[in-house]
Amino acid sequence: NLCNLTLAVARPYKNEEGVYVKVYNGNKKVIIFSAFADTADYIYKSISGNLKNHYGLQTCKITGSGTNECTIEMNKEFNNLLLNFSPKSKHRDMLDPNSNDDIDILIATDCISEGQNLQDCDYLINYDIHWNPVRIIQRFGRVDRIGSSNEVIQLVNFWPNLSLDDYINLKNRVENRM
Repeated sequence: NLCNLTLAVARPYKNEEGVYVKVYNGNKKVIIFSAFADTADYIYKSISGNLKNHYGLQTCKITGSGTNECTIEMNKEFNNLLLNFSPKSKHRDMLDPNSNDDIDILIATDCISEGQNLQDCDYLINYDIHWNPVRIIQRFGRVDRIGSSNEVIQLVNFWPNLSLDDYINLKNRVENRM
C-alpha cells in the first residue's frame, strides 16, 4: 500500500507538544528496496512528488536498468546519486566539497545491495521480499556497517497481502531460511 509506504518513509510523529514533526530522530535517510525495476519505477512515480511537496524530502531512483531519476536537478549518474544520498560515508566533503544537495530517500533495486557504504541511512524498507533471504541480509548490510553513527537501524518489511501469502507462503519460507 503506497499510502502506508509514504507514511513509513516520511515518519511523522507527534512531539511532546502534540505537534506533528516530519522526521524521526533527525535522520531523514531512507532506502526503499524492490526486487524489480518496474516496481521501483512505480514507487518513485507514485511517492516522490508527494514526499517533496508535503515533507520537503528529496528522492532518487536507481535500478541498474533504464534511467536514474531524482527530484533534484543534478547529475543522475549512479555514483553521484549515491554520493549525495550518503555524503558522510562516501566522503563528499573531499570528493565534491561544493555540493550541498542531499538526497533523503533512495529507491533502488538490488543493483546497490552489494559493495556500497550507505550507513548515513538508519531506515531500510523492503517493499517486496526476495525469495532468497541472503538478499535481505545484503540489503541490510548497506546501512548496518562499521563506522555508522546511528545507534539504531530500523528494518521494515512489506509482506504480501494474506491471500497472496497463503498462496505462495513467502513470509514463512523466507523467515525459516533466515
